[in-house]
Amino acid sequence: MEIPEPVRRQAVHPFRELYTPPDVKLVDGPGFTIGINKNRNAQVVVLNDDGPEDVAAAVEAARAIAREHDKQVLAWWVAPEYDRLRAPLEKLGLVNEDTPGFEAIENGMALVTPPTGEPVEGVDVVVVDSFDQFRAGWAVAQECFGLDPVSEEEQAERFAEYRSPENPGRAFSASIDGRVVGAAYAALGDHGVNLFGGSVVPSGRGRGVYRALTQARWEYAVARGTPALTVQAGRMSKPICERAGFQFVAAVHVYVDTM
Repeated sequence: MEIPEPVRRQAVHPFRELYTPPDVKLVDGPGFTIGINKNRNAQVVVLNDDGPEDVAAAVEAARAIAREHDKQVLAWWVAPEYDRLRAPLEKLGLVNEDTPGFEAIENGMALVTPPTGEPVEGVDVVVVDSFDQFRAGWAVAQECFGLDPVSEEEQAERFAEYRSPENPGRAFSASIDGRVVGAAYAALGDHGVNLFGGSVVPSGRGRGVYRALTQARWEYAVARGTPALTVQAGRMSKPICERAGFQFVAAVHVYVDTM
């Protein structure tokens, strides 16, 4: 099925097209916007319009913004229309590589029909509503993505933000026999739901957990009247998404700048 253009844009430019969470501060620079969040992993640099005319000046400006906000890692989100910037970024020392939270290549994909496959048996998926569920999902994501440890006090603050009416998204938790083995997030946009943070601990893999999390978020998208899913899939999740019926839209290169 043909993917509508607004859905295609969301698949390739999620940080531009999705609603901005209340805990993210958008800071503009020459040809870019950085979303500053509380995480200690990479802060995303989103290119705007035609991108920066002077790439070296833009990189220095982005680094200054990062230092001002006590951030050490930036991830430049280079979609295909900005491929001309890849060589200049490399000359300035940025590297197209994995960093916690992102892979070197993020594959924009979209789905506008129900995911293929039968409902997964033996995997219970719920929308996170309690602090215990939130903390268990955080532990899964931390193990799978190599995120830095976060204190229980900070987790409690994050949970309060998550429960805020201004938060444009919901977290999902997947359990087998009462033990949380998978976590995922649904970020909202005008034209669909974007899948972030799909993760399954090694002991839970091969049992349909990722597929169950995808099916649950499709149902969530349908219920809110935006029957479309988008995702930026890495090397492990891309084949699973293809089997679920997602169509490839475009590959995005992530350039990491560590200060």
